[in-house]
Amino acid sequence: MKLLHHILRGSTLATALFIFQACYGMPQDYNQSLQYETTVKVVDANGNTLEGVKVSLRNATMTDFTEQTATGSDGMAVIDAAVPMESPALELRFEADGFEAKDLTLEDVNAAEVTIQLDRQAK
Repeated sequence: MKLLHHILRGSTLATALFIFQACYGMPQDYNQSLQYETTVKVVDANGNTLEGVKVSLRNATMTDFTEQTATGSDGMAVIDAAVPMESPALELRFEADGFEAKDLTLEDVNAAEVTIQLDRQAK
């Protein structure tokens, strides 16, 4: 018992988690993902729909935007992505020629359909 106490006294949380994982395996939800889907409508300051707006998506832990789509003639685009459970924060970027780019995080998007307004670039 003294030997076990001596061994455990110097252990860290990481060691305890390693031992737990060795005994019980990885958690069942490890490396699983959540499905995220929303429809965005992109308009200008006058409420006119914007066609061809590039909509990019990235996980907040990544440096580059990965998934991309564009708005149709109705100004609509569907964002459909699998998001890792261990890092569910998503960032959306909206870009169009002549307009300021706009970023939005997943926490900002809680509805099934969201309208985004892009402002014209200053000349």
